[in-house]
Amino acid sequence: MWILVLCIVFNAIIGVIFKLFNKYNIDNLQAIVVNYITCICVAAVVQKGIPFPDNLAGQPWFYHAFGLGLVFIIVFNTLALTMQHFGMVIGSIFQKMSLIAPTLLAILVYHEPSSAYKWFGIGAALFSIVLLSYEKSDANDGSNSTKRVGYLWLFPIVTFLGSCVIDSGFYYIEKQQLADNNDVSFVASLFLFTASYGLIILIVQLMRGKTQLAWKNIAAGIILGVPNFFSIYLLLLALQQGFGGAIVFPINNVGILVMSAILGILLFREKVTKYKIAGFFLAVISILFITS
Repeated sequence: MWILVLCIVFNAIIGVIFKLFNKYNIDNLQAIVVNYITCICVAAVVQKGIPFPDNLAGQPWFYHAFGLGLVFIIVFNTLALTMQHFGMVIGSIFQKMSLIAPTLLAILVYHEPSSAYKWFGIGAALFSIVLLSYEKSDANDGSNSTKRVGYLWLFPIVTFLGSCVIDSGFYYIEKQQLADNNDVSFVASLFLFTASYGLIILIVQLMRGKTQLAWKNIAAGIILGVPNFFSIYLLLLALQQGFGGAIVFPINNVGILVMSAILGILLFREKVTKYKIAGFFLAVISILFITS
């Protein structure tokens, strides 16, 4: 069980690091690209060698990893922006509510048995997002403020939709038995594709003079990469140890939400409203019902 506890801790640390990015003016893209390169290096250390299979293009999951890599780089950037603008609680919830997607995929496409509990959980999850998204209007706010808030809400929405694609992709890969739970080469290859997409975007920005490399961004990426790798590796390890997915995923997701909420309030004095409190508890309940 300590493996799962460490997994929750590393996920929460990622949220703290993203919040600190904003404080120290870290370039998200630069740090995130370095982060994925760091993940590959850590994977090589864990594997005690090159973490990629000899015939990478011939792997049954190759094209899935290739496509998911692009979604990964987009979602990780929007998740960083969500946590920076809205806090660790909302960022974590919009990411973890993606459980809805594989649940619907399992019921509607693979005809797995459903229950009133699951449908209640899906409804509760959607309603929790509404509560968390609710912002009480202020008569003193101008139209510019309203537009700014509306624009910023694109970040958690894209985070949620992108995370739905990622979770559905992982579910499909597992359902089709394209990769084992302990297949670190699949995860490392996913990091490789994600880093490659990020490097292309970064190189274009550098050539156009939109950004400049800075050592603090590189250092921030290395710091982020270590917990990011272990947040995934430990989850796979927990599944490998014999804990069923019905136990691992609910505990992991609820644990991340709870720890993120505690750290957000204690470390960053995140604003707590009655709507966010209600949305938080409804999100926890929905995860428990969806995975029941």
